Amino acid sequence: MVRRLRSPFVWIPISVALLAVVIWRSRIWEAGSTIRDPQVGPILLAVALSAALPVLWALRSARLLAASHTVPVSALIPMTTLANTVNNLTPGSVGELLRLYLLRAHHGVPYVTGGAVILVERLVAIGYLTLSAGIAWLSVVADWPAWLTLAGFVGIAVSPLVLYRLGLRPLHLLVARPLRVIAGRRFARFATSLTRAEEQMADLLGDPPGLAVFAVTSALVFMANAAQLALVATAIGVDVGMLAAWGALGLSITVGVLSLLPFGLGAADLTLVALLGVLGVTPPDAAAIALGYRLVSTLPVALAGVAAYALLSASLPTDGVSGAAARAGAGLVEQSTPAGDRPACRSRASRRGWC
Repeated sequence: MVRRLRSPFVWIPISVALLAVVIWRSRIWEAGSTIRDPQVGPILLAVALSAALPVLWALRSARLLAASHTVPVSALIPMTTLANTVNNLTPGSVGELLRLYLLRAHHGVPYVTGGAVILVERLVAIGYLTLSAGIAWLSVVADWPAWLTLAGFVGIAVSPLVLYRLGLRPLHLLVARPLRVIAGRRFARFATSLTRAEEQMADLLGDPPGLAVFAVTSALVFMANAAQLALVATAIGVDVGMLAAWGALGLSITVGVLSLLPFGLGAADLTLVALLGVLGVTPPDAAAIALGYRLVSTLPVALAGVAAYALLSASLPTDGVSGAAARAGAGLVEQSTPAGDRPACRSRASRRGWC
């Protein structure tokens, strides 16, 4: 399913169709002079904020890795940027497997350790985003008091620490164990990999200072994105507060992630236009804001990913990104599976030297 959606012959028509719906239903051309003559200052500031995102991603990753390995932030900036870009364009989290390969090749980080860090970054961060966006949205539309909103944010930030201190392991209980029961031996090694990775996740998330850094850097990433949306709105004369921008953008990004479309293109935009409409933004202005946000956020990050690939391509094996991902995937399973349960390494994997 994921592979089919990520095929250009599938996702491009779907995304184009969804964006066409956004333009047609919103009648964006009726936004008039605000689109033809936007304020330049807020747009430039919004673009500049994109430069902060790779640095924040790298800081977050470095702090998680610091529990066992010291990896310079400067080295992590191109790795995390490339991984995020490749993830958005390919199925199966190929970008994260590529990052695993680079961490192992350059800094000796074991695949299981790198996998645990990436699981925290991907799963916990999207959980933070979705839950915090839900609270931000409700606080705006339901006019919650500020203290209740703040309490909700703090509760979300500390929830991983509480869960793991209580011995609750969400991946094991909600994913690995059901896989073993439903699929039997078919996904046994995958379930074992998840279980072992989550053991290291528990160590990472059970460390209060480490979790605090992770929560703060994640919040700064979300704030930068929300500020970009608010600045684009300001550029066309629409006032969208930071809390409203956080809520609408976070929920639309979640929809985009669930859609499995690259960069959530189309699905996230349609959701964002609808949520901005709830806030009282006219359809033409809402569409202009959504499409303008794409220009100042998605495009610069994609270009940064291209630059990161140019920088790191010499470090990849001769078969490129797919070969690096395959090596990392094989190594992750190998390190996650007890020695007595490992199958013989043969056929194509053996011939290519992946085992």
